[in-house]
Amino acid sequence: MKKKNPNRLYILSAVLFIAVAAWFVVSVNNADSAAGEKRSQAVYNSIMNGASLCYSIEGEYPPDLEYLEKNYGIRVNSDKYIVDYSYFGANIRPTVTVIEKEGAK
Repeated sequence: MKKKNPNRLYILSAVLFIAVAAWFVVSVNNADSAAGEKRSQAVYNSIMNGASLCYSIEGEYPPDLEYLEKNYGIRVNSDKYIVDYSYFGANIRPTVTVIEKEGAK
């Protein structure tokens, strides 16, 4: 009769533990990434809603983000987000890109 090696059980347990821990870390990172995308989308929506409000009131889109901040109460945390606001003309909707800075929480 063969004697079972107790080390195999420890190795199997360690491998299983590492696999579960790795799965947990990946899941947390994915959830954090999704939350970051939602925050960036909320900033984008705020800017675009402000630009649309400006257009409906003044008849033209704001020339820059500073105009929205000054006249329409839009606030963007520049320590947390990079915003590219591209203005093409008074009657052309601006293009806005919002990127969360690396490491900003």
